[in-house]
Amino acid sequence: MRAQHALGRRLYPVKARVMDGIADRALRQKIDDLRGSAFYRNLPRQRILAVGVQSPRRPGSLDAIFARMRDSRHAVVTEKKDIDGLGKLDNTNILMGRHDLSGFDWLWMVDDDVELPNRFTDDFVATCALAGLKIAMPAHRALSYSSFPITRRQPGALARTTNFVEVGPIAAFHRDTFDTLLPLPSLRYGWGLDLTWGVVAERMGWPIGVVDATPLRHSSPIGTGYDVQAAVDEAEAYMAGYGIVTGEHVIREYDRIDGLPN
Repeated sequence: MRAQHALGRRLYPVKARVMDGIADRALRQKIDDLRGSAFYRNLPRQRILAVGVQSPRRPGSLDAIFARMRDSRHAVVTEKKDIDGLGKLDNTNILMGRHDLSGFDWLWMVDDDVELPNRFTDDFVATCALAGLKIAMPAHRALSYSSFPITRRQPGALARTTNFVEVGPIAAFHRDTFDTLLPLPSLRYGWGLDLTWGVVAERMGWPIGVVDATPLRHSSPIGTGYDVQAAVDEAEAYMAGYGIVTGEHVIREYDRIDGLPN
C-alpha cells in the first residue's frame, strides 16, 4: 500500500500535465479569437495596481511575476513589501495605502508563488470585461495547488460566474468594489474572507467569478508555513458575522462564458 501511494504521487504530475495539454489545445482557438476581436482591441486601457508580499522562502519571485504582469498594453503599477511579522491582509492594506486608489481601475492582490501564462494581463482584463466581473481570479491549472474544485480550470470555458473568488493566489477587484470592500479587515490569515465576498457581491449585484482563459500554476502547497488551526478558528469567527456556517454554505457556479457573443 505504501509503495502504491508513493507511485500515485509520482504519477499524478504526469496525469496533470496531460490534462493541461488537452485543455490548452481546447482553449487556443478561443484565445486567438478573443485577441483578434474588436472587443479586445477597443477595450479602454486599464490602470492596474498589483500588490504582493514577498516571502523570504522565495526571494525575488514577485519581481518575475510582476514583470510578466507589466508586459501589457494596460498600465500596471506594482508594489511589494516583506512580511515584517504582519498578516497578508494587513500588509496588503499598507501597500494599498501608498497609492491613491481613485487613480486605478483594478486592484490585484498577488501571492509570490504563482506561474502565469503569456499575455496574462491583456487576456485576463479582457475576459473580466467580457464576463462583467467585479471580483475575479484566474483559474488553476491541473498541475497547481488549489483548495476548491470550483477554482480549477474548466476546459473550453473562458470564464464562469460564481458566488466565490478565493483570497489567493490572485484576487482582482474592480474599482466599483473599492468603497465597499477596502480596506481589508485585519485578519492574520484571511481564510473565510473570500466566502464573505460572495455574500456582499450578491447583495450589491456584482457578478464575480473565475477566469479560465488565463490559468495559473500555484507552486506551493496550501497551508504551509503557518498555523492551520488558528486560520480555521479565525475564519469561523469572521464568517459568522455574515451568516456563513462551514458545512452549510454552498459554493455555486452560475453561468459559463465559452466565447465571444454572436
